[in-house]
Amino acid sequence: MAAKNEYVVTGEFGNVKDAIAAVRAMRAAGHEDRLEVFSPIPEHHLEEALYEGRKRSPVRRFVLLGGLTGCLGAFLFTSWMSVDYPLRVSAKPLISIPAFVVIAFECTILLGGISNLLSMFHFSRVPSLFRPVGYRPVFSEGHFGVSVRASKEQGEEIGSRLSELGAEGVEVKYVR
Repeated sequence: MAAKNEYVVTGEFGNVKDAIAAVRAMRAAGHEDRLEVFSPIPEHHLEEALYEGRKRSPVRRFVLLGGLTGCLGAFLFTSWMSVDYPLRVSAKPLISIPAFVVIAFECTILLGGISNLLSMFHFSRVPSLFRPVGYRPVFSEGHFGVSVRASKEQGEEIGSRLSELGAEGVEVKYVR
């Protein structure tokens, strides 16, 4: 949620080394939670600098939860159906776990995959309906962008720091 009198300071960098240096400097200054990076290509060094020391994505927990739910649900569902509609076949037990393994495996894969897809969309904010505040079209044409949310007093200081770090252009923009 945006704080009162919040500004966005965006620096435009011509090469990735300057952008990485800016990200590290902003994180060292304590702006790591309000930092956003724009890149024309996937750049792993930039991502490592941005997410260094942060927690891993929670998507894996949702995949595990979906898989376990599918497995447990399939075993419970097939056991319930065997008891509710009994079919006696040559003295075999009513609830035969080995017969239910295939269905449980399929439901594990199905619910694990669905939870993976939904949680990945949720945590990566994929259906981005609105353009991010610090984005400029030049960031898709070969330049790198570093955007920091700050107050007005901090905005001037951050803008001058980004210029010192090699930003070709710095813009301070009022958001709310």
